[in-house]
Amino acid sequence: MEINIKRSITIGVIIFFAFVAFFAGTVWGVYLFVKKDLPSPEEVETFEPFLPTKLLDINNEVICEFYEEKRTPVDLEEIPVYLKASLIGVEDKRFFSHWGFSLVDFIRALLSTVFLGRVEGGSTITQQLARNMFLSHERTLIRKIKEFFLAVEIEKMYTKDEILEMYLNQVYFGHGAYGVEAASQFYFGKSVKDLDPVESATIAAIAKGPVYSPLKNPERCRRRRNLFLRELRREGYITEDQYREYVTQPVKLAKRKIRRINAPYFAEEIRKYLSKKYGTDFVYRSGAVIYTTLDLRLQLAAESLFEEKMLEYEKRFNLKIRKYDYDTASVIDTINPPEYLQGALVILDNPTGEVRALIGGRDFIQSKFDRAVQAKRQPGSSFKVFLYTTAIDNGFTAADVVVDAPIRIKIPGYGVYAPANFDRKFMGPITIRTAIKFSRNLAAVRLNRMIGPELVVEYAYKMGITSPLKAVYSLPLGVNEVTPLEMARAFATLANEGVKITPYFIRKIVDRHGRVIEEKKPVREEVLSPQTCYVMIDLMKSVVNEGTAKSIRRVGFKGAAAGKTGTTNNFTDAWFVGFTPELCMAVWVGFDSKKRIHSGAQGGSVAAPIWGEVMKKASELGYNKTSDFPVPDGIVYRDICLETGKLATPYCPSTRKEIFIEGTEPTEECYYHKFFHLRRAETEEYFYQLDRERL
Repeated sequence: MEINIKRSITIGVIIFFAFVAFFAGTVWGVYLFVKKDLPSPEEVETFEPFLPTKLLDINNEVICEFYEEKRTPVDLEEIPVYLKASLIGVEDKRFFSHWGFSLVDFIRALLSTVFLGRVEGGSTITQQLARNMFLSHERTLIRKIKEFFLAVEIEKMYTKDEILEMYLNQVYFGHGAYGVEAASQFYFGKSVKDLDPVESATIAAIAKGPVYSPLKNPERCRRRRNLFLRELRREGYITEDQYREYVTQPVKLAKRKIRRINAPYFAEEIRKYLSKKYGTDFVYRSGAVIYTTLDLRLQLAAESLFEEKMLEYEKRFNLKIRKYDYDTASVIDTINPPEYLQGALVILDNPTGEVRALIGGRDFIQSKFDRAVQAKRQPGSSFKVFLYTTAIDNGFTAADVVVDAPIRIKIPGYGVYAPANFDRKFMGPITIRTAIKFSRNLAAVRLNRMIGPELVVEYAYKMGITSPLKAVYSLPLGVNEVTPLEMARAFATLANEGVKITPYFIRKIVDRHGRVIEEKKPVREEVLSPQTCYVMIDLMKSVVNEGTAKSIRRVGFKGAAAGKTGTTNNFTDAWFVGFTPELCMAVWVGFDSKKRIHSGAQGGSVAAPIWGEVMKKASELGYNKTSDFPVPDGIVYRDICLETGKLATPYCPSTRKEIFIEGTEPTEECYYHKFFHLRRAETEEYFYQLDRERL
């Protein structure tokens, strides 16, 4: 009998160890099978969650973020004890004692899978973290097994506090919010550290899954929230009276704000650059910080003023537009351009080329086409600046006389080119200052023919234009197409005393660990003399103070300013490109379909007022502190006759103190008025003597 008992015990022990060996072998075999799909220990140890890429302006204000998962990591100490305690109490009571998984819960889930055919819960916080970090959310046995092994690996790599912190920063709370900080901001409009017990319990309840979103299922969320409040009462974090009060409260959420996209066209230019250079994963997952050149204060002010003026024009010109309904997605037309009045604006910092503000259209959601950077349009008479710069740099002066009179030019293979002035009138002989001030087309075409359009094209390229240009007689009237950004860059060359700059959007890129991975500096190239530029600045000041852009003064901008208006045939495009000593701004208004804005809609009446309003606001924000443009050496002034361009005499009816590059100033007096004065004096003396003889 005793022998049989011993034999039975021996057999039992053998069977037990055999079972243990079989079980261990099975586990090991399963581990080897799934190991190839699991991350390495090094990957687990160095895991970094996806973080948004932030764009900051020059004052370190957040412009926007690029992300697939909206997440703002916080330290465990910042998370309220109510949230942590209730979550652990309900979701994983043995969190601080198990080593990655709960055997009881695991066996229950395994039996459910085998006998009921469905994969159920039983996941610890560590297992949920493993799933969120490296696995999919498919409900399969293989995924559960992978989750088990990963959880064990994570427990080996991290402390319990580190695991809890990672989990709370990783878990998805619905509506694009990942982590407790993003969830707290989304649902309650406050930081997680400021949550009260009820709000903490609500966040903990939503962690189970987006199905408990209080926006979609408020009553379901409330019932689950009360489970967490019960746990807080059981653990002594709240009193019985508090519990009874809290469970009766409905789920109270912060008022939802419409998410505004700051500087969307500017941000899109940066997104495209980052995607091309670093890839889309970098854009949406890297957690990098992009220090941009934008001034968000100026950008938002420009957007507001720009839209205000556009609405004013629509009312004044009785324009019909297609209203955009943000609640009706079907209104969006991704094929045809918007039918309503459009526009673009870009502001550059003169010395550096940094883009301070950029408006690429009126509605980025409806049309992502960036009209400030991508839209090539005829600039009209604003292109005359390149003609007159060429002239001044090649010996002409502001006092030289050009003829504003009809001209017909035979062009082989084309016929006769016969341009006209906007007002269909002629001023006759006028100085170059008068020609640019009143934007006289016929005088510009004559001068262009005299200088040679090829040389004007060369200067346009030299100053910053990059679009292809045709060297034709109509060149100064703006028949070639360019972008607002090109025009702003080229005009800034004059403001910079002949130094061409390269516009850029990014100052510095820093990765999530604070390492600088890219940094940009201004690119400057001297292309013109300061003297030529200053003469041009002085001429262009006349456009603002006395000429076609006087509307800038009428809207109240009083600072130093120089620029040029532009209007194309049939009033299709309205431009004003101008600068102060600090900033250069290009403004374009028109329809995408290149149709008439309205009869009489000119650069001076449509684009220039926008420029003036925005630049006035820029001054209020601290820009334009310099009272005037600096005068370089080698500049002289002379009183001249406005009819002949010669040195003024007492007999000239119209005179002006004119600017010259030293050595180009006139040396001869106005013979015309002096001659006629002398002839008139001689005639008067003759008749006086004749009368005396008769007497």
